[in-house]
Amino acid sequence: MEILLLPEAIARFLSDLQRAECSPHTTRAYRTELNHLIACHPGPVGAISVDVVRAALARRDGRSPASRARTMAAFNSFLTWAVKHDLLDANPLIKLNRVKVPEPGPRGVARDQIDAVLKVIPRDQLRDQLLFRLLAETGLRISEALQLDVDDLDLTHDDEHLHVLGKGGHRRTVLLDDPKLVRLLRRYLKETQARHGPLFRALKHGDGQPLRYQTIQARWATYCAEAGVDCTLHQLRHSHATALVQDGVSLATIRKRLGHKHIQTTLRYAEQSDTAADVELRQRRRTIQRTR
Repeated sequence: MEILLLPEAIARFLSDLQRAECSPHTTRAYRTELNHLIACHPGPVGAISVDVVRAALARRDGRSPASRARTMAAFNSFLTWAVKHDLLDANPLIKLNRVKVPEPGPRGVARDQIDAVLKVIPRDQLRDQLLFRLLAETGLRISEALQLDVDDLDLTHDDEHLHVLGKGGHRRTVLLDDPKLVRLLRRYLKETQARHGPLFRALKHGDGQPLRYQTIQARWATYCAEAGVDCTLHQLRHSHATALVQDGVSLATIRKRLGHKHIQTTLRYAEQSDTAADVELRQRRRTIQRTR
């Protein structure tokens, strides 16, 4: 069995994730979580015991169940990789109970609140206008939007699409069906003269580097505060999915648009839409009554 110190092993693990086209957001999150493991055991990977893992997890005590579950998931992914690469005999995490996380319900925001935030974005902040409207109108994950390249656009008239790299390296096509969004996108491309490279770029140093998640999150929070609206970036995705359900779009179509791996994830949005269900049932009853 190869003897490798934990920091070097984690560096190899993260490099493998990048080669497998794992999202940069996930890679960064894993790096942050695995630092807790290094803090408790900077020595050889093969010497990681259940006590070491327990001590590393204890550093996250007091956090929410969801946060602690993410830490365990990062540890499990790395330790499974270490076993597969003969750096560790067995994954010690299997001896510990997993954190139970309550199933969260989707928390959307009313469309008028989203529009209120979009309205306060200055006209000269064209990049921000486009990015946040894109998230609101397509339900893209933030990481997916920030990874978009100009070459991922298909601007065929009246059939505009995005080619999106989603979770697990899965690609999907997302229709741009909102005319205002399409006009804004065409204006953005014309004014920036972007032909290749990242669609959304950092402006601070003018070096054309992709935007960082933390930067765009802070800008969204600023616009929300100005509009007096309490809304996270991820809630834009929830709001889009809920609106599609309420408009009668099939779950299969919503699943494909959002890039859900399992239909059960999409079903969470359907469960909360009692109003949409009532409307559909009433329409069915009226149709039956008219035919009798």
